[in-house]
Amino acid sequence: MKLAHLAMTKNKTKTKTPRRTTKALVIAGLVFNLFWLVAVLGQNDWLWLLCLTLLCYWGWYPQSLPFVLPLALLGCAMDSGLLWLGVYQFDGGLIPVWLGVLWLGFTSFLWFIRHNLRRFSTLILLIAGSLGGAGSYLAGVQLGVIAWPLGTKITFLMVSSCWLAFTVLILMWMRCLR
Repeated sequence: MKLAHLAMTKNKTKTKTPRRTTKALVIAGLVFNLFWLVAVLGQNDWLWLLCLTLLCYWGWYPQSLPFVLPLALLGCAMDSGLLWLGVYQFDGGLIPVWLGVLWLGFTSFLWFIRHNLRRFSTLILLIAGSLGGAGSYLAGVQLGVIAWPLGTKITFLMVSSCWLAFTVLILMWMRCLR
């Protein structure tokens, strides 16, 4: 019996799991917002720092990659689709590299806070995902890194609808990987 308990304890210490406290959630949110700011303001000039941050994170939490990579690709596909439809405009005509790296950072952040997210109702998560996602792009418009040629109101509605659907996919993916 003692040996079985020791084996279970040993296995638990091998897997690093982020903390579930409110303090950890707030700190993780602040760190992600800093990551977002460096990505948006620094763009390609600060890619090295963003990539170094992600490599350190994935070195610490390699088990996050099966969650992170598919969602980041899906997010880039969503942005590419909105760009192709003329909802977004970026300098250069394609989604910028820094935005793809930002998607990797965002999905890494989601994996890190996944245990904390379970404390909230699905409705709250859907509203937060929809408005928070669209709001981050609106902030990008205000900072001059993205253009919304269709106007603010219609684009915000379109982007928040896409983010609502994306949030549903995130929540489904989280349930699949439990």
